[in-house]
Amino acid sequence: MKQWKWLQLIAGFVLSALLLDSCSFSVQVLSTPVAAPPTATFTSMPPTEMPTAVPPTEILATVTPTLIPIRADTLYMLEAFNTFQFEDVVHTLAFTPDDAVLAAAGGNTEGFDIHLWDVASGQDVGILNGHGDIVWNMAFSPDGQLLASASSDGTAKVRDWRNGDILKSLEFPSEVTSISFSPDGRSLAVGGVDETVNQITNAAVWTYSVDSWEPLVKFPEFLNITALAYSPDGSLLIGGGTSRNVQVWRASDGATLFTLNHAHQVGNAAISPDGSTVATATCETVLNTDCTEGSVWLWDLTSGRLLRKLVGFPDIVVQVAFSADGSTLLAASRDGTLRFYSATDYQTLFDFTAPGSISALALSPDSGLLATGDLDGQVNLWKIVYRP
Repeated sequence: MKQWKWLQLIAGFVLSALLLDSCSFSVQVLSTPVAAPPTATFTSMPPTEMPTAVPPTEILATVTPTLIPIRADTLYMLEAFNTFQFEDVVHTLAFTPDDAVLAAAGGNTEGFDIHLWDVASGQDVGILNGHGDIVWNMAFSPDGQLLASASSDGTAKVRDWRNGDILKSLEFPSEVTSISFSPDGRSLAVGGVDETVNQITNAAVWTYSVDSWEPLVKFPEFLNITALAYSPDGSLLIGGGTSRNVQVWRASDGATLFTLNHAHQVGNAAISPDGSTVATATCETVLNTDCTEGSVWLWDLTSGRLLRKLVGFPDIVVQVAFSADGSTLLAASRDGTLRFYSATDYQTLFDFTAPGSISALALSPDSGLLATGDLDGQVNLWKIVYRP
């Protein structure tokens, strides 16, 4: 009997050991790669005759942290957190749809390459060359696969920006200065100077099918196209600026719906996320040839009616943008003034002066990041920083 109990006790110990072994686990500690610290030093890459190939793993080396959207209720926490140095005047800035990469381009007498920076690490991750003159405007496709650029060299180039390959080079009669993908990514619009007829400087917006690069519709205007944008649903296209007019066209067939007449030239335009309002960047008062007061004009996109003017900028307004949620309108003037308005009543919410002048501005697609560029080639990166 005692032997039987002894055997039961041994069996219990064995069973317990087996159960503990089956439930045991191990923890493996993985080494976490440390991102390079933000840097304000621009590291140039050696020039090449062909666009520089940049591996995707290098460009997307870090993951952009979760960002607080820039909007009416977060503006007081807006801070500049990084600075990049470009070669020459910054004329255009653009973010990838996922906020991971910032592209900058421009130039004056040199510096016509497109530079790419990793937003999270601050590292220079690539240079795309191929243009022979000023790059005036850039746009990433909605899916983030393509980067299109418009230049004074009379071409618009479409690239696979991750490896630097130029997939298509579109040629035009003269310089092209604005470019935009349609919201569905199926069309590309390019605006610029057309052929002169009877001493009249014509301008146009040309649209192309992204699938085949076949021409779609040509939208006629005059002088040059500095303002270009699709409505959020892609049904409308606005363009113009140098002629003091901004046309509102039906995107499908080029029919003119409205003409937005201005007192002076328009440098930029933006459409609100709900498609109801157009904001145009212009000058309110000119003395001799100098703009002494900049302004933003607001238009009803459904009727073409002027709603109001936002005045009081020390210099010409060069850029306008709506926040992704539509709550805020941002306007920047050449002297460095950044002014945020409530898109409900257009009262000023926030007003400050950025370092240097402002020649370019971009809000990331989700409004988590703001980039500003100036005439000296400095690019400042801004975000909402929560400090409890």
